Amino acid sequence: MTNSDDKPAGTTPPRPQSETSDLGDRIRKAQEARAAAQADPQSSRQGDMSTLARGLRIGAEFVAAILVGSGIGYLIDMVAGTTPWALLIMFMVGFAAGILNVTRVVAELNAQRSSSPDADETD
Repeated sequence: MTNSDDKPAGTTPPRPQSETSDLGDRIRKAQEARAAAQADPQSSRQGDMSTLARGLRIGAEFVAAILVGSGIGYLIDMVAGTTPWALLIMFMVGFAAGILNVTRVVAELNAQRSSSPDADETD
């Protein structure tokens, strides 16, 4: 038995997929991915260690810049006999270089975080 459109009776025409069902599918997939990520405790510990490593990197770069600047200033003072002026000037230059390094690294981290897919989520 067929209807006037020559289609078998009992079949319904395919419905166009609505935006809400598409949104529902996307939400379900995101929830599944989040549940899978939270189910693995090793991945969350690794994220914590990554944050600790970033903090240590920032601190080490800052201290290294000051030490290198001070060391160069000390060597200039020993060679030129201008104690303590070159040391003080190079200490300040090293401090400025350390601040520059810290701001550069933090800007990189912020750029990476804002480009990650879960940047808007808060725990």
